[in-house]
Amino acid sequence: MTQLFDVSSIITTYGYLGIFIIVFLESGIFFALPGDSLLFTAGLFASTFGLNIYFLIPIIFFSTFLGGIIGYEIGVNLEKLRNFTFFRKILKKEHIEKANKFFNEHGKFAITFSRFIPIVRTFVPIVAGVAHMKYSLFMKYSIIGSLLWSTTVTLLGYFLGQVFPHLKNYLSWILILIVFISIIPVVFEITEERKKF
Repeated sequence: MTQLFDVSSIITTYGYLGIFIIVFLESGIFFALPGDSLLFTAGLFASTFGLNIYFLIPIIFFSTFLGGIIGYEIGVNLEKLRNFTFFRKILKKEHIEKANKFFNEHGKFAITFSRFIPIVRTFVPIVAGVAHMKYSLFMKYSIIGSLLWSTTVTLLGYFLGQVFPHLKNYLSWILILIVFISIIPVVFEITEERKKF
């Protein structure tokens, strides 16, 4: 299990397939997986090892987009679970209505930029499905968000690796920094929510 969080091991052992599976799962199915750190490291490895950046980015984009689509479908079908008492308590009608209102007002922004926030990027497609966000809109902004995330984070690692070839020697510290930066929006949102109470 710990190997799932060792991004260097994932890339060197499983290559493109490992990257595809991890990104796919984290994009709409299972949140407890490396995302930004995996993309950055893959980009860094593409500049110093055998990964091809022109092959890598399309793989990441497709796995991100496909994971989001599956997440959306999961969300659409979650409402059927309301036939069971346990899920009826969780999937309350008023919660679904609130989600629907949110995605009508902020759905485009949420789908596009949630890719850059850990955990959030896993659940936003699911909630969009629960809220029955218009499928064509979800597809459109999911493509934009997937493209932005897969290119910017991966290319950041790639170009920094080219400019600073010895950067890979400090990979552990860099990954800690990436995780810290990526969770700042989550911490900020939680803090703001607590201030309201």
